[in-house]
Amino acid sequence: MKRLLILVCALAIGSSAFAAQGKPVKASYSGIVEKYDATTKTLTIKRKDKTGEFVITDSSEVVQGSTKADASAFTAGRKVDVDFVMDGAKKIVQKAKLGPSPTSK
Repeated sequence: MKRLLILVCALAIGSSAFAAQGKPVKASYSGIVEKYDATTKTLTIKRKDKTGEFVITDSSEVVQGSTKADASAFTAGRKVDVDFVMDGAKKIVQKAKLGPSPTSK
């Protein structure tokens, strides 16, 4: 009986640890581009009194309107919406949608 209880506990712990390694957590964030560091590929977005730092990878999709863009389009003052996944403590951008340039009307 004692062995059965130990086995059940071990299976419960093992299956919950395995489930924690499942799909990455997806989220979104919107704000204004504060800066983009091309060397570290880090995008800083300001939203009200908070800022978020995101990593742009080679697989990140950047769009401006309905056309693809590259990371050089991240200029300070532009509105941006990002969809990202957590990789440990890093926020990895999957898709970034840029709004119009702050100087265009």
